[in-house]
Amino acid sequence: MTSEEILTVSNLISAHPPVIIGTLCVFMYIRGRFLVAQKHSAERSSL
Repeated sequence: MTSEEILTVSNLISAHPPVIIGTLCVFMYIRGRFLVAQKHSAERSSL
Protein backbone atom coordinates (compact mmCIF):
# COMPACT_ATOMS: atom_id res chain seq x y z
CA MET A 1 0.00 0.00 0.00
CA THR A 2 1.16 3.49 -0.70
CA SER A 3 1.19 6.15 1.95
CA GLU A 4 -1.79 7.85 0.28
CA GLU A 5 -3.84 4.65 0.50
CA ILE A 6 -2.92 4.19 4.15
CA LEU A 7 -3.92 7.79 4.88
CA THR A 8 -7.25 7.32 3.09
CA VAL A 9 -8.00 4.12 5.00
CA SER A 10 -7.08 5.71 8.33
CA ASN A 11 -9.34 8.69 7.61
CA LEU A 12 -12.23 6.36 6.78
CA ILE A 13 -11.66 4.37 9.97
CA SER A 14 -11.54 7.53 12.09
CA ALA A 15 -14.87 8.70 10.61
CA HIS A 16 -16.51 5.35 11.33
CA PRO A 17 -17.23 5.55 15.12
CA PRO A 18 -19.26 8.81 14.99
CA VAL A 19 -21.39 7.34 12.21
CA ILE A 20 -22.03 4.19 14.25
CA ILE A 21 -22.87 6.23 17.36
CA GLY A 22 -25.27 8.45 15.41
CA THR A 23 -26.97 5.46 13.81
CA LEU A 24 -27.29 3.73 17.18
CA CYS A 25 -28.90 6.85 18.68
CA VAL A 26 -31.44 7.03 15.85
CA PHE A 27 -32.35 3.36 16.18
CA MET A 28 -32.64 3.58 19.97
CA TYR A 29 -34.92 6.63 19.59
CA ILE A 30 -37.12 4.75 17.10
CA ARG A 31 -37.16 1.69 19.39
CA GLY A 32 -38.16 3.85 22.35
CA ARG A 33 -41.02 5.41 20.40
CA PHE A 34 -42.17 1.94 19.31
CA LEU A 35 -42.10 0.61 22.89
CA VAL A 36 -44.06 3.60 24.20
CA ALA A 37 -46.66 3.18 21.45
CA GLN A 38 -46.87 -0.54 22.18
CA LYS A 39 -47.33 0.15 25.90
CA HIS A 40 -50.12 2.64 25.23
CA SER A 41 -51.93 0.26 22.88
CA ALA A 42 -51.70 -2.52 25.51
CA GLU A 43 -53.18 -0.21 28.16
CA ARG A 44 -56.07 0.72 25.85
CA SER A 45 -56.84 -2.91 24.98
CA SER A 46 -56.94 -3.90 28.66
CA LEU A 47 -59.62 -1.31 29.47
